[in-house]
Amino acid sequence: MNIKIIIIISLFMGFNSLYAQVGIGTILPTAELEIAATNTGIPALELNPQSTPVGTADGQLAVIDDKLYLFDATRGKWLSTDTTSLNYGWSGTADGQVLWFGGNVELTGPIMPLDGTIVYVTINSSGGNTTKRMELQINGSNVGNSGDPTIDGRISLAGGSFNYSDYNIDFNAGDYLTIEAAINGAGVDDPVAVIWVKWRQ
Repeated sequence: MNIKIIIIISLFMGFNSLYAQVGIGTILPTAELEIAATNTGIPALELNPQSTPVGTADGQLAVIDDKLYLFDATRGKWLSTDTTSLNYGWSGTADGQVLWFGGNVELTGPIMPLDGTIVYVTINSSGGNTTKRMELQINGSNVGNSGDPTIDGRISLAGGSFNYSDYNIDFNAGDYLTIEAAINGAGVDDPVAVIWVKWRQ
């Protein structure tokens, strides 16, 4: 057989395998990579912990310290795959009050155990001033007003509610997070806020 034909066939087979599905423990994978684990008593996959790698694309995974992280290319950082919610509220009309975190912890809120990023905030109320301004705070200081909505801590309710899922506000271990109903106009009734955070590397 001609050596050129052998090289062409080898190259074709090599390129074909680059785009094929890969199965470990199965000959009929249902995804680009499938690990069909058996009951052998050992894990199907092991990702060894590492120091923080350089992330370049959405979907990259790394075990950093003892947590599983996913690289978020939009926010440009490694964020934990788990999300933690922090719940705040106020019974009655709020006007100039810091909302209570999970009970009556008005002034401090929860202390963060790790560096993290606020990724979502939702607020809902039962009435009163349905355009009330709320202030997102770190360590009792307003995050501030910004033209960039991903880092803007000044929130204006619309119809008594607010929902934003593209926040990118960093905090550090030891910081505490609060939300305050600002003193502007009438108070808002029974506001409830939830801050979702992911741990950051």
